Amino acid sequence: MAQPKQSTASACKSFEEDLVLFHYGDLDDAARGALEKHIAGCTSCADYLEELATLLPLTVKADEPPQEFWSNYNRELRHKLDIALERKHGWRRFAALFQFPLLPTFATAAVITLALGLTLGRGIWTSRNNVQDDELAEALPVAENLDFFRTMDVLDDLDLLEAMGTQGNDAS
Repeated sequence: MAQPKQSTASACKSFEEDLVLFHYGDLDDAARGALEKHIAGCTSCADYLEELATLLPLTVKADEPPQEFWSNYNRELRHKLDIALERKHGWRRFAALFQFPLLPTFATAAVITLALGLTLGRGIWTSRNNVQDDELAEALPVAENLDFFRTMDVLDDLDLLEAMGTQGNDAS
């Protein structure tokens, strides 16, 4: 793409914004009349307006991509769509297992599995409960005599202190 030439014209600072508005036709009649009088007498503003007329249309010019871009874009888009359709079909295959013709088969298998689990697992569950009951029965007398066992711990500590005291007296 060809580079546009650098701007050489400079407008009067007070009229620069008005020149852009004048180019687009956005000035009211009074401001337009005053600017036209100024342009008639000022060559730098006239040159600036001329450059605006050549440069501003280039800023809105559409940059059309080449045909190769559209071919690559089309190919990539089709590839992504194919991948998306394959994923969709994967879920459809899984969902097809639960459609009406196979649904009674899966329901029967689930009922049989549940019945076997409850029947065979009954002995396992009851034995676990018995173990918990036995452990509870062993812990119950200890809980009833908790104060007694706390007192015994204090007596053990008292015996230990007395033994330490006698050793200290023997050393002196």
